[in-house]
Amino acid sequence: MVRRGLKVIVLAVVVSMLFATAAMTDSRVLKNPYADVNWESANQYIANFHSHTVYSDGRAEPDELIYNYAEAGYHILAITDHDNYHTTRDEERVTMPTASTTWPWTNWISEQPSRIWHRAGAESSAFFPDLGDEGMLAIRGNELSSHPHLVSVFSSCGYEDRNQTEEERMACITATEGLGYWAHPVNYAPGGSWEDRFFRTDTWEEAVTYFGRYLTEYDAMLGFEMRLGDRKELSEELLNRLLAEYYRDHNIFIVGSDDTHSTSVSNNALLTIVLAESLTEEAVRNALQKGHKFMGQRVATYPRFNRIEVDEALDIITVDVDNHDGITWYKDGEEYATGASMSYAGLKDAVVRFQLDVDGALFYSQSFYID
Repeated sequence: MVRRGLKVIVLAVVVSMLFATAAMTDSRVLKNPYADVNWESANQYIANFHSHTVYSDGRAEPDELIYNYAEAGYHILAITDHDNYHTTRDEERVTMPTASTTWPWTNWISEQPSRIWHRAGAESSAFFPDLGDEGMLAIRGNELSSHPHLVSVFSSCGYEDRNQTEEERMACITATEGLGYWAHPVNYAPGGSWEDRFFRTDTWEEAVTYFGRYLTEYDAMLGFEMRLGDRKELSEELLNRLLAEYYRDHNIFIVGSDDTHSTSVSNNALLTIVLAESLTEEAVRNALQKGHKFMGQRVATYPRFNRIEVDEALDIITVDVDNHDGITWYKDGEEYATGASMSYAGLKDAVVRFQLDVDGALFYSQSFYID
């Protein structure tokens, strides 16, 4: 009886240990920004949410900018002139800074919108069916230029001076039912070109805490703008640190925008691919808020995202995408796997994303959270 009792106890302990081990290695995707994309009906739209004209410190007239982006195949464009800032360049037109948004587009182009959307009693966007092959969604916005800069979209916010706090600017974006994101925050981070303009970010910890605070406290904040080229490493450092600190409980999405100040669209301009069912304000806002988008660069042939699937039985994330030269997966900022599928079995408290190489250009996904 004693030996039998011991066997029962040992068996119970072994079974308990097996269940405990299984529980420890049973990983789940707790956050998937593409979970509710309707892949059968979603379209891919090319977007730029950050651009400047002669009404702040850009070189292009508004009509020149609009037509250039329409001809370059863009479906969504926000003109976001600085609300209170301009630059005088040699022998170029000088305009005075203004709090007004560069809106409506009909002040500069002859095409007329087929639909105009309103929020909080003001125009927020318009659809121009005759711009480009599929029409263009025009988004009202500004770059709110008190440091650090904030881009507002679907909003009429703007100020005559540069003394607004972050809380005041976010209050305006919220009151106008707009959305916002940090413009080039890596400029203010340690090693950034504007590091000395914003003394509160002397260390990475301060920078992450500062930017993370507003990303997590305000529902209207989408995320932040990535940079590539010589700022790629700093941008990825900021991205990885913000995700590690805050992504478990709050959405933090990346945006690709070229912040153009020129008269033409760069061949490798940063952009956002938006997955939406139509070129309407409702559909595009929904995609931006849920993370149905990718950040990348302008290329001759864009990747075509057909489907992103999470197989909970096999613990695998699979990407079905055409027109690319390779897929690399990153876990917590470090290269983890390559190929169309990635196993997340056994991962704990991990932030995962994938990156496409497309003819030398890069495309970044939004991030998954696994525990």
